[in-house]
Formats: sequence, structure tokens, C-alpha cells
Amino acid sequence: MNILLLRAYPRKNGYTRRLADLFVKGLREGDNATIVDRDIAAADINPCIGCYRCWITSPGKCFYDDDMVTLQDDLLNADIIVCATPLNSFSVSSSLKALLDRTLPLTMPRFEVSPRGTVRNTLRFPEKWPKKIATIVVGAFKGDEIFSGVRAMMSHYANAVSMELCGELVRPESFLLPFTLAKPMTVKTIEAAFVRAGYELATEGRISPETQEKAATPLSSDIPYFKKYSNIYWEHAVALGEKSWDLDVLCRNVTSDVRILMQEMARSIDPVATAKLKATFQFEFPDKNLCFTLHVDHGVCSFLESAAEGGTSANPDLKVICSSEIWANVFMRQINVRDALVNKQIVLEGEKHLFSRLDRYFPPPVM
Repeated sequence: MNILLLRAYPRKNGYTRRLADLFVKGLREGDNATIVDRDIAAADINPCIGCYRCWITSPGKCFYDDDMVTLQDDLLNADIIVCATPLNSFSVSSSLKALLDRTLPLTMPRFEVSPRGTVRNTLRFPEKWPKKIATIVVGAFKGDEIFSGVRAMMSHYANAVSMELCGELVRPESFLLPFTLAKPMTVKTIEAAFVRAGYELATEGRISPETQEKAATPLSSDIPYFKKYSNIYWEHAVALGEKSWDLDVLCRNVTSDVRILMQEMARSIDPVATAKLKATFQFEFPDKNLCFTLHVDHGVCSFLESAAEGGTSANPDLKVICSSEIWANVFMRQINVRDALVNKQIVLEGEKHLFSRLDRYFPPPVM
């Protein structure tokens, strides 16, 4: 089985690349495919000008002498074509669109009716068929509906060139993927689904609906959650400027933001461990002028974020005061808490015994 992967993303360290690499890992594990891997975002592909020379004066050949000469041979020799693209303006990337437009030489100026009942051009090289096509589309927004346009486009394209659409992997909320601290098991499920999808395509010739569903597993529970975390992400990206192109640096900055850490802490409450607890926890971060109050009432946690001055609780059962950097190191197990207390990097007020039970009350998330 010959599989052609078309990498149609210009950003080489982005999320589309990371997921495409996982997919290729699965293809290789299938051990049943010859893989041709092309970076078409870096290719020289002129836009189709609709001159129809490929139909009239040089049948099957475009008058442009560019990288599509080789890519057309790749397309003809492939049994399955996989298009990996970011979601750009609710469609495919410009490089993938240019390539698809330039596949007009694969057809002839003769019309037929497709199995769908729509009119399409006749294939010029029918001996090179049957073929299948699959997509990997990665977008930043939340919700499957944002992919409806690209789904429809690729479905119509597959029908137009007599290809079976054998898999559609869509990944919303793409820039939340690196933050495994919040939902480690969910991220692992998503990553495993992309590997599994490659394996299924290499061994079975299609991607199962179950695997496609797992690949699109939501990372945020609702729109307010998504909106808040997204805004924090872009706040850090803008602050970093050119350095934001290094996703590892950007992810470290976002992951250590106390607004996210405290929100995740509140969400991770253990209802069993706190079933008999009624207490107010207050966390102050003077360096950020931020205060977070967690009210625990018999297994239920309510969360309040405010400015440090004027937003504090009158009588919290436990008050924790430290810098945001110190708390990030505590949260991510990168500091000895006892040493931080001795050195007064962390200051406690109130019922200090509650501090020793925080891990029990708010265990690290596993979802």
C-alpha cells in the first residue's frame, strides 16, 4: 500500500506537525505501507489560472514547470492520500488548496454522473485508480462545527475525483494540547488516537469512527473555560513576541500562570476526601496582585479570583502567601515545600494543618 502524506502547514513547530508526526508513527507501526512524505507548504506550486491547457493543448500536463510535476506523479502512484492542514479561514491551508486546484490535469473534458448523483469530470488516468483520501485538520477554536466547511469541501473534492474519503481527523482547541498538567489522561487519549489512526489506515485502509471521535476529544468543559484559558495563552504569546515561536517556552509560561494553576486546583477537588470539610482557603500572590479564594463545602468547591487588595476573605481558615513563581514550582513538584516554608518563601496564616492536607483535598488531575 502506497500512502502519500501531504504536509500543508507552513509553521514547522506547530500543532499540526506534532499530530501529523504521531499519525506517521502509527503508519510505520502498521508495517504495511510505503510512505511518501511531502512538505507541500515549502513546495513551488503556482496557482491554477484555469487556462485548460491541461485539457486542450497538453492533455494531462500543466503548462507550469514547477514542483507539481513531481507531486502529480506522487498523487498518481499513491493508493491513499493524507492531507495534513491547519484550519485556515475555516478551510484548508493555501498550499493545500493550490495543490488541489492543480489536480485538474488528472481529469478530462468529459462529464459523468457520480454515485452521489452529481456531475463530475471523467478521470484521465483510470488505470491509477481506485484511490482513497484522508484528512488531518487542526484548528484553534472549540467545537466540531468549526470544521463543517472543510469537511464539506473535502467530501466534495473526494467525490469529484472519484476517491473514497476514508478518514477525517479533526482537532479543535489545538493550543491546549501541550498543557498536559491539567488533563494528562485526556491528552494521552488524543495523542494515542492519532497514532492509532495511522495504524488503522496502514493496516485496514480506513480510520474507524471510534478513533476519529477520540482524536476530537474536548479539552475544555465549556466555552467560558476555553475562553479564559485561550486569552491567557495569547496574553503570554504577545508578551513573548518573537520568542513565542518557541512553543516550549510559551507552554512553560502559560502552564506556570497561577490563574490556570488555581483554577485547575479548584476543579480537582476530591469530593470524598472533603465530604466532611467546610473551610475557606485563600491564596495571595503579591507579585501579581492576585488573590484566589476556594470555599469548600462538603465536597463542593467554589472559586473566586480577585485583586489582592479588597478581594480577600475576612476570615479564611487558611491563608497562603507566596510569589506566583514559588507556587508554580510547588504545584509542579519542582520545589521542596518544607524548605520553602522554613525560608519563608511560603507564609501560612490560620489553621496550618490544612496546608499539609492540600494534596489530599485537591489531588493532581488525572482526566
